[in-house]
Amino acid sequence: MLSSIYLTGAAVDVGEFTQSTPGVNWSANPQTDWRTIAMMRLTNHGLRVINPLEFAWTETDFNFDDAIELADSSDQRVRRALDLIDQSDGLLANIERANYGTAMEIFYAHRRGKLVTVVGAAPFSPWVLSHSQARFADIDMALRYIIGNQPVSAPTDWAIQHESQLAERYEQMPPYGEPDYKFAGGDIPVLVIAPHATAFWREGEFQEQESFTGSMAYLLNRMSNCHTLSANYCMVADPCFYHETPFKAAITDLVKSGQIGMVLMLMGATWQEAPGLQVSYYGKQTDYDFESRLRLKLSPLEQIGGEREDKYIKPLATFIADDLGVPTLAVRMSRRYRMPRLQGMLFNRATELLAEFVNECGAELTTRQRF
Repeated sequence: MLSSIYLTGAAVDVGEFTQSTPGVNWSANPQTDWRTIAMMRLTNHGLRVINPLEFAWTETDFNFDDAIELADSSDQRVRRALDLIDQSDGLLANIERANYGTAMEIFYAHRRGKLVTVVGAAPFSPWVLSHSQARFADIDMALRYIIGNQPVSAPTDWAIQHESQLAERYEQMPPYGEPDYKFAGGDIPVLVIAPHATAFWREGEFQEQESFTGSMAYLLNRMSNCHTLSANYCMVADPCFYHETPFKAAITDLVKSGQIGMVLMLMGATWQEAPGLQVSYYGKQTDYDFESRLRLKLSPLEQIGGEREDKYIKPLATFIADDLGVPTLAVRMSRRYRMPRLQGMLFNRATELLAEFVNECGAELTTRQRF
């Protein structure tokens, strides 16, 4: 699983806070922004950089005359930044030019148990010393430190942490103007969805979440770099059952953008259902034979159940397969595959096998797209 690093800090030319480092020629282009250098170095060493350019907090982002109004609002950029930090394993902060946003992100990441590395001029504030693991005056030394100390989380640990944060929103409606789902982009043409990762309403009845399906979906994003779409707040309408939902509209937009060649739905099953793993296929048969390959991939776990008619999954699955023309697979998993605290080995193995399947299918779909 790739380590992921979140970058924060104002735009600063790398030459402004780089000392002469043997073997590193920064003078060739001292006007290069530090984020560009960090992203290049970290990705070249197999790390994943999370959204390095979208957030560059500065004091000019805030209008202090509107402080009273801001106190009653929730900036979408803030929520988005915190979500991205939650998805990361570490944070690299440039405090050469201090600003409120960077300070808050350092504090939040440290409290979430992330590896926090800071670059800036000494002496460092006691707050910085208390909320970071490493501090450097040289960007090159900071990058060397992160590369040498990649903060990799075990899949079970990462999933438990992610689910504990998601659990805070199981039964919470999204803030005004914010969608009830969360999307993470990838590089391969496979979309993994978890529409029941949070609680939802269907036919006037409240339905509990299918726990850890969302966390598993985001693990697959980290392990295979597929696209992922998951419920992120309580949903007023079950996206699998109803025709017009924001979740369904998001899938439509992704497919029409040409980025998706296959969809994998992660769904929960009850304790009573047997076998504990069931695979259903929707769409026209293709020479990829996705269904047989997925059954074979998961067969080391247990005998895989045959296709079952599920009226609560079918509306969304058939819409993607028939109306959008994308082959769709639904995997129903009993609770024992979704209990990383008590059944860590089963959770890990199921996630690993699904990641292998997604990687293999993604590679084939990518190759065919090129030709």
